[in-house]
Order: sequence, then C-alpha cells, then structure tokens
Amino acid sequence: MSDREGVAPDATLTAPDAGGKAIRGGVIRVVGYGAGLLLTALVTPFLLRHLGVAEFGQYTTVIAIVSMVQGLTDAGLTVVGQRAYVHADAERRRTLMADLLGLRLLLTPTGIAIGVLFSLLAGYPNAVVSGTIVAGIGIVLAVLASALAMPLSVELRFGAVTAIDLVRQLTIVIGIAALVIAGSGLVPFFAVYVVAGVAAALTALVFLGSDSWVAPRFSWRDSRQLLREALPVAASLVVNVTYVRALIIICSLLASEQQTGLFSASYRVSEILLGVPQLMLGAAFPILAHAHVADRERLAYALQRMGEASLLVGVAVGVVLAVGARPIMAVLGGSEFSDAAVALRIQSVAIAGAFMTQLGTSALIAVHRQRELLFVNLFALVVVIALGTTLIPRWGADGAALAASIGEVVLAVVALTLLARSHPQLRPDLRYVPKLLLAGAAGAACILLPGSDVIAAIVATVVYAAIAFLSRAVPAELLDALIRRRALVTAPDEP
Repeated sequence: MSDREGVAPDATLTAPDAGGKAIRGGVIRVVGYGAGLLLTALVTPFLLRHLGVAEFGQYTTVIAIVSMVQGLTDAGLTVVGQRAYVHADAERRRTLMADLLGLRLLLTPTGIAIGVLFSLLAGYPNAVVSGTIVAGIGIVLAVLASALAMPLSVELRFGAVTAIDLVRQLTIVIGIAALVIAGSGLVPFFAVYVVAGVAAALTALVFLGSDSWVAPRFSWRDSRQLLREALPVAASLVVNVTYVRALIIICSLLASEQQTGLFSASYRVSEILLGVPQLMLGAAFPILAHAHVADRERLAYALQRMGEASLLVGVAVGVVLAVGARPIMAVLGGSEFSDAAVALRIQSVAIAGAFMTQLGTSALIAVHRQRELLFVNLFALVVVIALGTTLIPRWGADGAALAASIGEVVLAVVALTLLARSHPQLRPDLRYVPKLLLAGAAGAACILLPGSDVIAAIVATVVYAAIAFLSRAVPAELLDALIRRRALVTAPDEP
C-alpha cells in the first residue's frame, strides 16, 4: 500500500503475507504475459506470411535496434529507482518520480537518435531507417509508462502493472492484425508501437490516480546521486541488452537475408519467452531490496527458494521448446520458416539459462553489488561476439542460436558465482540442480518418440513434471503460495 492508503511501503514489504503476495504477483504477471503471448501467437503467423523472410528480417532488425536503445537508456534507473523508492519517505517519493520521468525524457530520445544514426551508417534500407524513427517514438512512450508503473510494483499491486502491459500488448496485436488485413507495407507496422505507447501511458495514469501524478523534473543536483548509483547497473545493462541482440546485427552483416530472417524468427520466439523470468522474479525485487537492509536471513532463504523455482520453470520451458520446435515454427511461419526450428531448438538452452541469469542479476542489485554486473555482462558480450563472428559465417542462423545459448549459460554461472563470492551467506544449496537437469534430460529425450511432435511435447512436459515432483525438486513454498495461499518468505524455522 502507498502512503495515501495509510500504510507505508515498509509495512507492505514486511507483512507476513508479503512473500505470498510476491509469488502470486509473479504468477499474475506471467499469466498476463501469457495472455499477451497468446494474442501475439494468433497474429504472428499472419505477420510472417505477410512480410516474408526478407522483410521480417528487416522488421526484427528495427525492433532489435529500438529494444537495445530502450535497454541502454534505461541506465539502471528502473531497478535503482525502485530500490530508492522502497526506502524513501512520502515527499522524496514524489520528487524521485519527477526526477525519473525527467531523466527518461532526456535519455531515451537521445538513444533513439543514436539508433537512427547507426541504421544510416550501416547502410540499411530506407524502410529500416524510417522504422527506427517511428518505432523509437513508441519506445519513448513505453518507457514513460514503465516509469509511471514503478510505485504500483513497490506497493505489490501487480494486477495494475499487468493491466498496463496487457493494454500495450493488445494494442500492438490489434494494430498488426489491422495492417495485415489492409495489406500494408513495412513502415506502418512500426507506427503501431506509438499508439501502444500512448495507450500504456494513459492506463498507468489511471491506475496511479490523479493525486499521484507528477510532472517531469530536470534537476541535475537531485538526479546526480540517482545517476551515480545507477551507472554501474546502466553499464551492465548496456552490455546485457547488446550481447544477444548483437547477434541479429551480426547476422544482418555477415549472413544472407534468408539466414537473418530464420534467426529472427527463432529469436522472436525466444525473446518473448525471455520476458517470463523478468516478470516472475521481478515481482519479488522490492522484498529482496528491503530484506538486504532489514533481514539478511530472510534474504538468503528467499533467494534459495527463488533459485529452485526459477530453474524448475526455466528447464520446463526449455524442454517444451526443444521438443516442440518444429510445430511451433510451423504454426508461426509455415513451411517458409521450417528451417528455423533447429535454431529454436538450440536456443531452448538459452531460455533455461535466462531464468537463473535473472535471479543472479536481481540479487546482485538488491545487495548493492551492481558493479559486478558490468564484469558479468562484459564477459558474456565478449563470448557472444567471438562465437557469433566465428559461427554465423559458417552455420548462419544455427550458429547465431548456439552463440546465444552459450552466452546465456555463461552469464548465469558467472553472475551466481560472483554473488556467492561477495556474500558467502547467500551461497545456495545446489542439490536441486542435478534433479532438475535429470528431469529435463528425460523430458527432452521424448523428442525421439515416433509420431507427432505435439504429442511428444505434451509427453515431455508430463515426464519432466513427474520426475521433478517425485524427486522433491518442487519447492514446497511454491505449492503453498499457489494452492493454500501461504507466504513464500517465512522464517526458516516456521512451519
């Protein structure tokens, strides 16, 4: 609850049911995201068929550029701002929000301008340059909507945050469907992101209520400290956002349009799923940030359970992708994109790794070790660029997918290792890892079953879930929160 509702954020974050709210909030976020995925899945086949391999590659290139800009110009402000908001008093919260909005309006348009300049220097077609400008405007609006939603996240009002995201996603889907029906060219598809940004920002303002509206403020004195704290996170996010999307750029420069289009299609699927760990674990970040200051034992306990839940879900998603890659690509793109199934299968490893990467990243920021993130992401970037420039010319889309998967696993391992070294008390008990990897291997083996890949994917999911449950790799707190609505984060000695 916010101060306007009579309860301080500390009370919300330290309440006995805070952990339960966080995990249910994560479920709400993922369910809302899943609804958006379903809508996207309904329209994507028409988009792929309408644009074709070459134009879809150009479409994805533009989205990669503006997404990189969005991540780069975030400058660490989202997580650092949220961490500051948790501990601020009512007056500082208002000025903090005003400062964040002002910084967004300075940084994001600057980043878009740089993205447009890059597209010109790279010699991309006019449609890509124009699309970068138009989609960039939409990104500015989306960033503002995200900044406005920050107090809602701290107050654990995940239904409202989910609604903002869903409104934006629904607007994009409707816009794409309308343009496909109208037989539109490539550039108008990017205008959909502008309309979606406006819709998301307006929805955020409605949920905030007029009493909480603040105007952007441009105060260097007050923003300087915020930027100083955010700088290490910003530097790491620059690399994190760049290192996978750079593979699309490398593909566009070193491989054929056909291979770029195939990798773009497989990456489109994996990119959508990469949002799941961010939503699932992001719901608990305010609690982690508060526990680092107020209750270290609670922090260690929460991170252990979050690690178990993250790998459980991450391997499950990876198994489904690995076994069901061919029917997924057949539904999305038809026979023209059938060769992208191999790349998607390879990227299933990256999806599983991304869940653990998000855990390590969130934990490092929560314990004020954001400087380590820069090293983690730089190392991953070097690995990805080295592998990408080596593998893409030889194997095209499959080489790019392999580079992405290796980079994600490296990122997860290094992040969690640095967390354990900096805070030994947070070193996790990893006995659950072999159990889940064994369950994942058994599920993935279902790819050898004769007959339909769809049936094999269903069987693989059942096999994985059964082995994970029987080996007691499913956290009891996860079942409690979902079934009996008990708190996830309780004292270790409590029942």
